[in-house]
Amino acid sequence: MKKTLLQAALVLGLMPVSVWATDVANQDSKSYVIKVQGEGNLSISEHTVSPNGTLYGLCGYSFCSFEIPGSKINADKGDRITIRNGNLTK
Repeated sequence: MKKTLLQAALVLGLMPVSVWATDVANQDSKSYVIKVQGEGNLSISEHTVSPNGTLYGLCGYSFCSFEIPGSKINADKGDRITIRNGNLTK
């Protein structure tokens, strides 16, 4: 039993972080500062995504809101958000 639990913990530990948190992919040719707010205002952070770049693991809460100038979206922990033509989409 201990061996099975150890193997399960090892597999979970080796999984990519993006499985557990929201990713943001920028398809525009300009960079954006993304404001990320965790569920219930627990945390607010800002991240810069480069042109045609991707940020991984931005929200580890159950849900978060993401905002760039002119666009705001809510997402669950496992979602992937895309910035396209200055708008946030799932």
